[in-house]
Amino acid sequence: ARAYIRDTMATGLDELENEVPDKQITLVSGDGKEFKIKSMDASISGMIKSAMLDKEMTTLELKDIKGHSLAKIVEYMKKREGNDLEELKWPIKSKSMKENCGDEWCAAFIDEVAKHRKNFYDLLLATVRLDIKGLQSLGVGKIACLLKYCDANDLDRVLDPAITDGNLLPMRPEILKAKQEEEEESKKRQAERKKAREANKKK
Repeated sequence: ARAYIRDTMATGLDELENEVPDKQITLVSGDGKEFKIKSMDASISGMIKSAMLDKEMTTLELKDIKGHSLAKIVEYMKKREGNDLEELKWPIKSKSMKENCGDEWCAAFIDEVAKHRKNFYDLLLATVRLDIKGLQSLGVGKIACLLKYCDANDLDRVLDPAITDGNLLPMRPEILKAKQEEEEESKKRQAERKKAREANKKK
């Protein structure tokens, strides 16, 4: 009984030591932008949560993360108030992120971020570095939505980092040329098959 009580007390002390202290911290992006946030909100990030086990830590530099990405991540953290979104179920069944994630705000958030493809990809990489599983799943789910029912010829247009407003860019000239050549070759083969069939009928 004494051993059980001792082990239980030790476990309780370990849990207290691993608790995130309730305080305000400052996150600093690689380009020097600062964001103040409550420690409990920031604890959505596994990496930041581990860093905050240092009771004296009040500022955390995130050199690999750009300011525009960190701004969006902090916005997400504050909205979620320490509760990361549940990871999406796979495979993705709808092109609607609201249907896929079940949260109207999160769906609107990722839909808006994804309009600027380069910033969206930066955000997704940041979620990996910061270990934010729910937001990472949300971003991957958005990519799946963008590609759902996507024609192979449109793949590069859908994911093109040059997209800044969500609208697909015109198909590149080399792809148009290749597509035209493919269509001409297909018509040529059809004509040859038709000619062969007609020749066989005359025999």
